[in-house]
Order: sequence, then structure tokens, then C-alpha cells
Amino acid sequence: MRKILAGVRVLDVTQIVAGPVCTRALADLGAEVIKVDPPSDGADSNEVRRSAGPLAQNAGKRSIVIDLKSVDGVAIARRLAEAADVLVQNYRPGALANLGLGYDVLGVANARLIYVTISGFGQGTSYGDRGAFGATAHAEAGWLWVQQMAQGGDAPFAPGVTVADIATGMNACTAVLAALYDREHTGHGQEINIALMDSQLAMLAEAAAPALSNGREAPWVPFRHGLQQTKDGYLAINLGTPANWPRLARAMGKPEMALPPERAAAEQLIEEWAAGVSTAEAEAALASAGAPFGVMRSIHDAVEHPYFAERGMIAELPDPLLGSVKAVSSPLFFSAASSQPTGPAPLAGQQTAAIMHELGYSASEIERLLRARIVEQPADPARNGGAPGAEGRE
Repeated sequence: MRKILAGVRVLDVTQIVAGPVCTRALADLGAEVIKVDPPSDGADSNEVRRSAGPLAQNAGKRSIVIDLKSVDGVAIARRLAEAADVLVQNYRPGALANLGLGYDVLGVANARLIYVTISGFGQGTSYGDRGAFGATAHAEAGWLWVQQMAQGGDAPFAPGVTVADIATGMNACTAVLAALYDREHTGHGQEINIALMDSQLAMLAEAAAPALSNGREAPWVPFRHGLQQTKDGYLAINLGTPANWPRLARAMGKPEMALPPERAAAEQLIEEWAAGVSTAEAEAALASAGAPFGVMRSIHDAVEHPYFAERGMIAELPDPLLGSVKAVSSPLFFSAASSQPTGPAPLAGQQTAAIMHELGYSASEIERLLRARIVEQPADPARNGGAPGAEGRE
């Protein structure tokens, strides 16, 4: 089945989480993503190592190792950018511009280039030079406070996943898609800047509304759906709207029971019922009554949920080191296009020679650059080249 972004080339100069999340999503949609990896730290330029960043977020990409601190390395990167539709980078503010790889240079050489910069505090602000991780935005944009208020605890606590990074990566992907559409009308690319702080605050728009409307004294009551303990586990049953109560009443075996006027009383009835049944009994009753609910699962149980297998959300990918790995697939489903991962996560530099050849470098030039360690690739020739496709849904 066809890929929506087939023919779009993305230059991925990213690290950590937010940037790789963006480019993985573009790869799933069919873009050719070329990831620029840094040189190895050790004496062996042919060492076999993973491409930088989370393994799951590198699926479907190709990798070239380039020493961007060298003149020849910058020249290679510029040639890659001239042939690209999109460049995504999330290095420390100013790092690529100082190497002559900013939008002011690359956008002149390639007027159709869409240049995405992901940073903590955005471009052109007094905070713009500050380095940041997702944890920075969690703290400064209010997420830690919101969690603490929702829990009712005495101290904030860090989330189990870097929410700001993931949201920022998906916002960057959305911006790229919009800019590609816009380019169809204007013929020109543009610069996009996406900030961790902005993405985190945007996620908290509902929580921020009282403070924006009523000032510092505005009360904020966190929305928390119910969590009910059964004899052997936990459920998430949201009382929802009054229209949902008859379903819950049927599930509890009391179809005639009226909705109490106070929400707390209704929640108490659900909790008391759940405490007297097993999770399996509750699940059967709620499903039969058509009441929305969730069974709390560990992440180990969640990835084995039969729903995800039926939906095709777990992809089996070939892997150059392990033979095969499983990874979470794209959550986007189209009636006339595929969005599953297009291949494995590459080794660092796995496609270096192939990409250099595509750029027009001769075999002798590639060999010279390899010897000089301007570019690198793994020693095993069997691991160099393109990425085979994934098995899974269409």
C-alpha cells in the first residue's frame, strides 16, 4: 500500500527524545529519513553501535555518521540539506548555526527547505539560549504542580515518561505537515521553531484557563476520574455524564437505582460495588452493560493486550543486531495508505557509503573520507545498505 509522504526526504539532525519522535512519525508516513549520527568516541571508527536516540524512535530511518566539526563534514551536511525537503534539529540553541548549518545559510541554498528547530524556550526570546530537557518544561510550565494538586500530595513528583518531549515531537510533526502543504501553494519552504515550554503549556490549556481568567487567587479543581479497587486489581470507571448512570447501575446489578444528587455519593456506590467483585467479574458486568471502563494493566500486560494485536499496533521489525525486535507501530490509520514502520532502527552509519554515493561522491572520495574519519560506517559489510521492510499491518 502506498505511503502518503513517499518522495519526501527528511534530514534528521536530532537527539534525545523530541526530535526523534517527530522524525519517526514522518518515517512512518513514508518519508525517507536520513539520520545524521555523531562520530564514535573511541579509537575504532568501524565499531558497531546503535544510532543515537531511543531505539523505538529510530525505526524506518537510515543513518550516516558525519563529523560536523570538520570542514568536509559540514560540506557533506550542506549537500544533504540541498537535497532535502525537511531538516529537523534539536541541538543546543545556536550549535548548528555556528557551524554554518543554520536556516539563514541552508534556506538560501535550498529555497524549498522546511527547517525545524526544536528547543526548550523557542527562538528569538530572552530565554532562547537556555538549554533544556523535557524536565525543564515539566517544572517551569506547570505540569509538576498540576500533578501534585491532582494527587493532593505535599511534594511534586516527576512523571514516568517525558511528556513535554513527546508532545513537542508530535507538534513538530504537525508543523512539518502544514508547511509541506503550504509549500504546494507558495513554492517555498520556511523556518519552524517549536519549544518544549510552549508544547507543555498548550497541553495544560484547560488547567491554565482559571488562572488566566481570574488571576492568582482562582481556585483550580483537578479533574480526576475514579479509580476503584477490586478484590484483585484496579479499575478506572469514570462516572461521566448522567446518561452513563443507567449503564453503571445495570452493571452493579441494580438497574432501578437512581443517580445520587452528589457526585461523591455516586462514586462511593461504584467503589463499594467494585470492592466486592473480582476484576474479571467487574469487566464482564461493565462490558455487558455497555459502560465505559478500563482495567489497570502493567506495561508488560498492556503490550500483550489482544486489542493491540488485533489492531496491528505491535510491529515485528528486522534488527541488524538481534535479528528481530518488536516495536509500537503508528497510531494513525488510513483507508488508502499505510502508516506502519518502514524498517528497522539502523546502526550508526549503517548507510553511510550508500548515502554518500547518492550525493554524488565517488568511491575514492568516500574511501578518503572514511580513512580521515570524516564519515564512519560499521565494519561488517553485511550490515551496510538499505533497511528491509517491516512485517505487520498494511
